[in-house]
Amino acid sequence: MLNYRFFSAAFFIIVLLSGCGEKPSLVAATVARGKVESVVSSVNSGTVRAEQQAELAFGAVGRVQALSIKLGDEVKKGAILSELENSDLKVSLAFLQRESARRKEMASKKLISATEFEEITRQVEFSASALEKTLIRAPFDGIVTELNLEVGQLSQITAVVPKPLVRLIDQAPRYVRAEIDELDLSKITAGAKARVKVLTTQRTPFTATVRQVVPFISTIREQDRTAEIELAVDSGAILLPVGASADVEIILTQKTNVLIVTSRAVLGRKDARYVFKYVDGKAKKTSVELGITGYDNTEILSGLSENDTVVIPSDDLDVLDGTSVTIKKSA
Repeated sequence: MLNYRFFSAAFFIIVLLSGCGEKPSLVAATVARGKVESVVSSVNSGTVRAEQQAELAFGAVGRVQALSIKLGDEVKKGAILSELENSDLKVSLAFLQRESARRKEMASKKLISATEFEEITRQVEFSASALEKTLIRAPFDGIVTELNLEVGQLSQITAVVPKPLVRLIDQAPRYVRAEIDELDLSKITAGAKARVKVLTTQRTPFTATVRQVVPFISTIREQDRTAEIELAVDSGAILLPVGASADVEIILTQKTNVLIVTSRAVLGRKDARYVFKYVDGKAKKTSVELGITGYDNTEILSGLSENDTVVIPSDDLDVLDGTSVTIKKSA
């Protein structure tokens, strides 16, 4: 009678040996000439911002008498957007202005003293200031993006305003503010080229330029310290929506027409970098010297030639020098 354990072990060896004839199938990539770049990405999505943004309110207490705007309206600098009940202030100012004109003429004829004319001038200025506090004017050309006002509404002055009565943003080209890892701060300078993707507008990225690097490390998140940068975005005729998220990549170095291979094929650390070159049906471990290392592609300075084929190791298989493989597809 055969020993059961011996039979099970023998069966396992036979099964294992029977599978040894199958070559693992791996993805391959061709060494070619192309573009490679080294980039730094923001640690999270940046935010589209306006150059000017204002929350507007009255400077006096009163009931809203007129509202000349609606949400989304474009307004010009100095335009009156809303006003409180102020007919008494207008009458008072008109009277004082007439009186000021009369006294100015009298002063020119030496009929009154300069002091009397200065007094009425101060009264006009005070009355004009009181009237101006009942108005909301546009401080710049812009778009009304928030409106929390209605005619007849009582407006009060409070220390804490839960919602702005009027929010206005300008129509100048937008910029993006983003955060980078503290370790990347020394790599980035103003003027560096970048790409900004705003998916609410289009899927292809806009070109951009770093316009400011803030030399300050935020410690709000102890384990994730960051610095802020600002980027000018070349969006052409497209006015980017303020508040939209933006994916940011800053280009540190860029080369064209150099020997490159997909970064997924490069293994090893520091100066001991290598790839598995596909030679006569086998994966041959080949040392390489690297130039620029990017997320997608890596520059090859030596160790490979144009049109060489390299295999991309799989998470499911440990490729060794000399392993027989077949090519499944090209990357």
